[in-house]
Amino acid sequence: MRKYLFIYIALIFILPFIYFCNSTPCFAQTEAYYRISAENVLLYRTPTDSNSIDNVYFTLPTSYFVKFISDEDEDFLKVQYLDFIGYVLKSDVTQVYSTPTTPYNTQSFSILATANPVIWSLPTTQSTYLGNIPFNAKEVIYFGSVSGEVAQNTENSIWYFCKFISFEQGILTGYIHSNLTTNLTEFLPNTEIVELEPSITTNGQVIAPELQNSTSLLLILGLCIPALFLLILVFKPEKRKKKTEAKRQISSLNRLAISDKNSRDELDF
Repeated sequence: MRKYLFIYIALIFILPFIYFCNSTPCFAQTEAYYRISAENVLLYRTPTDSNSIDNVYFTLPTSYFVKFISDEDEDFLKVQYLDFIGYVLKSDVTQVYSTPTTPYNTQSFSILATANPVIWSLPTTQSTYLGNIPFNAKEVIYFGSVSGEVAQNTENSIWYFCKFISFEQGILTGYIHSNLTTNLTEFLPNTEIVELEPSITTNGQVIAPELQNSTSLLLILGLCIPALFLLILVFKPEKRKKKTEAKRQISSLNRLAISDKNSRDELDF
């Protein structure tokens, strides 16, 4: 009977840890995201709201998300969008409490057949030359747009921040004037529904880790403390019984020794 009781108590100890570590990761922080909730939100290179061409990556697409890195100051968050780490104004984004399935926008464009455009480090021809995109290039990856130098003979100041993989030049990431491009794919707003309040998702992922961690700990302690108490009750009587049995055996040995001594004394007499 004691053997089965021991197994039962052991299961009480083990099962809470198996459950919480598989269904709700104990003490694990999840990735935090913010939704781009305003129009014309800029991804800044530094935590200042200067719109100078050397301080702005590009305009972020409304309805998509940025991944939270740290709280920079009272005005800015340090975030990641795709492969780029920068800063956004807190007033332009809204925190969400679930991980979006499609956090980033995906678009592409082609190059005009008559063009042989240059990729620049900034949206101006006075910046660093990075390479050329061939005139027949298609599927150039589009990250976002930004206002820069006005193209000659036009009033257009829109540049695209993009990436192109060239066998000869490697990966080119920089700016190209929009006049040299065509067939930019349609922008599709992100209509994904996300949690706006701290909670636990249906798959058990911890969305409010500071709350879930303490709750999990309390539940584990609540299950383990009674189990520990039962374990003490099981083994304490056993220990007492063994001690009593040992005393009884010593007493019996003493009596046998005395009896044996008395027998020898009678024989000697």
